[in-house]
Amino acid sequence: MDPSLYEAATSGDVGFLRQIMRDGGASIDLLHQKTPKDNNILHISAKFKQTDFFENVDPDQFGHLFWATNKKGDTPLHVASRVGCHEIVKLLIQVAKQPLSIEGADEESGLADGETHNFKQLLEKTNSQRDTAMLLKYKCFSFSLNLQI
Repeated sequence: MDPSLYEAATSGDVGFLRQIMRDGGASIDLLHQKTPKDNNILHISAKFKQTDFFENVDPDQFGHLFWATNKKGDTPLHVASRVGCHEIVKLLIQVAKQPLSIEGADEESGLADGETHNFKQLLEKTNSQRDTAMLLKYKCFSFSLNLQI
């Protein structure tokens, strides 16, 4: 991963991110880069609790980054849950509730088929240690409470 992109994701440099998106073309390719551990910009910004940076990545244009897994099988949701970044967890859940397509809409519920499937799939996705993001959130929250007591 380009060092300036990594630095922007860790520090929450939204201006750098917007400049890349504004430039388009080859600059956009930067956003697809990964670290040696296969973390993308969303894994990194979640790890460093950079909510503003995270919010400026368009899920319609870069949806695959929200679902990508690293070498441990963690999605950005796993990372955000582990570090206790509730704002990013909420944002990811909102993104997951958005349908990927409107084909096959369920007339009774008013939801697209993909909407509930994506949300459920995100919550049930396990990493290499067979932990879901919500289980990690629970484990980390319980651990931090024990440390405070």
